[in-house]
Amino acid sequence: MKFYKVSWEELEKDCYLLNKKLKKYKFDRILCISRGGLVWSRMFSDLLKLPISHLTVESYQDLKQQKETKITETPAKLKNESLLVIDEISDTGATYKVVMDYLRSLKITNFKTLAPIVRTYTKPLPDFYIKVIDDWIIYPYERQETYEAFLKIFKTKKEAKTMLVKNGFKI
Repeated sequence: MKFYKVSWEELEKDCYLLNKKLKKYKFDRILCISRGGLVWSRMFSDLLKLPISHLTVESYQDLKQQKETKITETPAKLKNESLLVIDEISDTGATYKVVMDYLRSLKITNFKTLAPIVRTYTKPLPDFYIKVIDDWIIYPYERQETYEAFLKIFKTKKEAKTMLVKNGFKI
Protein backbone atom coordinates (compact mmCIF):
# COMPACT_ATOMS: atom_id res chain seq x y z
CA MET A 1 0.00 0.00 0.00
CA LYS A 2 1.33 3.44 -0.94
CA PHE A 3 0.69 6.50 1.21
CA TYR A 4 0.38 10.20 0.34
CA LYS A 5 0.73 12.67 3.21
CA VAL A 6 -1.00 16.02 2.79
CA SER A 7 0.84 18.81 4.64
CA TRP A 8 -0.89 21.69 6.41
CA GLU A 9 0.51 24.01 3.72
CA GLU A 10 -0.90 21.84 0.93
CA LEU A 11 -4.27 21.66 2.70
CA GLU A 12 -4.42 25.45 2.94
CA LYS A 13 -3.34 25.91 -0.69
CA ASP A 14 -5.96 23.38 -1.85
CA CYS A 15 -8.67 25.27 0.06
CA TYR A 16 -7.76 28.51 -1.68
CA LEU A 17 -7.68 26.81 -5.10
CA LEU A 18 -11.09 25.23 -4.52
CA ASN A 19 -12.46 28.49 -3.15
CA LYS A 20 -11.70 30.14 -6.51
CA LYS A 21 -13.92 27.53 -8.19
CA LEU A 22 -16.76 28.36 -5.80
CA LYS A 23 -16.84 32.10 -6.48
CA LYS A 24 -19.72 31.98 -8.97
CA TYR A 25 -21.98 30.01 -6.61
CA LYS A 26 -24.10 31.22 -3.70
CA PHE A 27 -24.44 28.87 -0.75
CA ASP A 28 -26.44 29.33 2.44
CA ARG A 29 -24.79 26.63 4.51
CA ILE A 30 -22.05 24.02 4.56
CA LEU A 31 -23.11 20.46 5.24
CA CYS A 32 -20.06 18.77 6.71
CA ILE A 33 -19.66 15.03 6.31
CA SER A 34 -18.13 14.18 9.68
CA ARG A 35 -15.49 13.25 10.65
CA GLY A 36 -13.42 13.57 7.51
CA GLY A 37 -14.89 16.85 6.34
CA LEU A 38 -14.58 18.66 9.69
CA VAL A 39 -11.29 20.51 9.09
CA TRP A 40 -12.14 21.28 5.48
CA SER A 41 -15.62 22.54 6.40
CA ARG A 42 -14.15 24.83 9.04
CA MET A 43 -11.70 26.24 6.49
CA PHE A 44 -14.47 26.88 3.96
CA SER A 45 -16.74 28.31 6.65
CA ASP A 46 -14.06 30.91 7.25
CA LEU A 47 -13.46 31.61 3.55
CA LEU A 48 -17.14 31.71 2.57
CA LYS A 49 -18.52 33.08 5.85
CA LEU A 50 -21.08 30.28 6.11
CA PRO A 51 -22.55 28.32 9.02
CA ILE A 52 -21.93 24.57 9.25
CA SER A 53 -24.31 21.68 9.86
CA HIS A 54 -23.00 18.15 10.44
CA LEU A 55 -23.93 14.79 8.99
CA THR A 56 -22.02 11.69 10.12
CA VAL A 57 -21.39 8.95 7.60
CA GLU A 58 -19.39 5.81 8.36
CA SER A 59 -17.64 3.89 5.64
CA TYR A 60 -14.13 3.09 6.93
CA GLN A 61 -12.57 1.50 9.96
CA ASP A 62 -8.80 0.94 10.36
CA LEU A 63 -7.98 1.74 6.70
CA LYS A 64 -10.55 -0.84 5.56
CA GLN A 65 -13.76 0.04 3.79
CA GLN A 66 -16.84 -1.32 5.53
CA LYS A 67 -19.41 -3.32 3.61
CA GLU A 68 -22.10 -0.71 4.08
CA THR A 69 -21.82 3.07 3.93
CA LYS A 70 -24.41 4.51 6.27
CA ILE A 71 -25.54 7.77 7.82
CA THR A 72 -25.31 7.52 11.61
CA GLU A 73 -26.16 11.11 12.65
CA THR A 74 -28.16 13.82 10.96
CA PRO A 75 -28.62 17.53 11.63
CA ALA A 76 -31.64 18.41 13.76
CA LYS A 77 -33.23 20.29 10.89
CA LEU A 78 -32.15 20.99 7.34
CA LYS A 79 -34.01 23.64 5.42
CA ASN A 80 -34.23 23.78 1.69
CA GLU A 81 -31.18 25.99 1.43
CA SER A 82 -28.36 25.97 -1.05
CA LEU A 83 -25.84 23.57 0.51
CA LEU A 84 -22.15 22.96 -0.06
CA VAL A 85 -21.57 19.34 1.03
CA ILE A 86 -17.93 18.80 2.07
CA ASP A 87 -15.88 15.66 2.72
CA GLU A 88 -12.09 15.33 2.75
CA ILE A 89 -11.94 12.68 0.01
CA SER A 90 -14.20 10.71 -2.27
CA ASP A 91 -12.91 7.16 -2.59
CA THR A 92 -15.58 5.15 -4.35
CA GLY A 93 -18.31 7.78 -4.29
CA ALA A 94 -20.47 5.66 -1.96
CA THR A 95 -20.56 8.32 0.77
CA TYR A 96 -21.71 11.01 -1.63
CA LYS A 97 -24.31 8.68 -3.13
CA VAL A 98 -25.77 7.95 0.33
CA VAL A 99 -25.74 11.66 1.26
CA MET A 100 -27.26 12.78 -2.04
CA ASP A 101 -30.04 10.17 -1.72
CA TYR A 102 -30.66 11.35 1.86
CA LEU A 103 -30.89 15.02 0.81
CA ARG A 104 -33.23 14.19 -2.05
CA SER A 105 -35.42 12.20 0.36
CA LEU A 106 -35.77 15.46 2.33
CA LYS A 107 -36.70 17.23 -0.93
CA ILE A 108 -33.42 19.19 -0.84
CA THR A 109 -32.15 19.48 -4.38
CA ASN A 110 -30.05 22.64 -4.35
CA PHE A 111 -26.62 21.37 -3.31
CA LYS A 112 -23.10 20.92 -4.64
CA THR A 113 -20.49 18.46 -3.41
CA LEU A 114 -16.82 19.11 -2.70
CA ALA A 115 -13.91 16.79 -1.89
CA PRO A 116 -10.38 18.02 -2.56
CA ILE A 117 -9.17 14.55 -3.53
CA VAL A 118 -10.83 11.78 -5.53
CA ARG A 119 -9.74 8.37 -6.83
CA THR A 120 -9.64 7.41 -10.50
CA TYR A 121 -12.60 5.08 -9.90
CA THR A 122 -14.80 7.50 -7.91
CA LYS A 123 -18.43 7.56 -9.06
CA PRO A 124 -20.20 9.86 -8.71
CA LEU A 125 -17.49 12.50 -8.76
CA PRO A 126 -18.05 15.49 -6.49
CA ASP A 127 -18.89 18.76 -8.22
CA PHE A 128 -15.62 20.28 -6.99
CA TYR A 129 -12.26 18.55 -6.57
CA ILE A 130 -8.68 19.31 -7.56
CA LYS A 131 -6.61 16.14 -7.27
CA VAL A 132 -6.87 12.53 -8.35
CA ILE A 133 -4.71 10.33 -6.09
CA ASP A 134 -5.04 6.59 -5.70
CA ASP A 135 -2.56 6.24 -2.80
CA TRP A 136 -3.89 6.07 0.76
CA ILE A 137 -4.25 9.71 1.86
CA ILE A 138 -2.95 10.77 5.26
CA TYR A 139 -4.03 14.18 6.50
CA PRO A 140 -1.94 16.16 9.00
CA TYR A 141 -4.73 16.03 11.58
CA GLU A 142 -4.82 12.20 11.59
CA ARG A 143 -1.58 11.44 13.44
CA GLN A 144 -2.95 9.19 16.21
CA GLU A 145 -5.44 7.48 13.93
CA THR A 146 -2.67 6.79 11.41
CA TYR A 147 -0.32 5.50 14.12
CA GLU A 148 -2.97 3.07 15.39
CA ALA A 149 -3.69 1.84 11.84
CA PHE A 150 0.06 1.41 11.17
CA LEU A 151 0.37 -0.50 14.44
CA LYS A 152 -2.27 -2.98 13.22
CA ILE A 153 -0.62 -3.28 9.80
CA PHE A 154 3.04 -3.39 10.79
CA LYS A 155 2.55 -5.12 14.18
CA THR A 156 5.25 -3.33 16.25
CA LYS A 157 5.44 0.14 17.77
CA LYS A 158 8.88 0.61 16.24
CA GLU A 159 7.64 -0.15 12.70
CA ALA A 160 4.52 1.98 13.19
CA LYS A 161 6.63 4.94 14.33
CA THR A 162 9.08 4.39 11.47
CA MET A 163 6.18 4.56 9.01
CA LEU A 164 4.88 7.75 10.66
CA VAL A 165 8.27 9.41 10.19
CA LYS A 166 8.58 8.04 6.65
CA ASN A 167 5.20 9.63 5.86
CA GLY A 168 6.08 13.08 7.17
CA PHE A 169 5.08 13.05 10.83
CA LYS A 170 7.44 14.19 13.55
CA ILE A 171 7.67 12.04 16.65
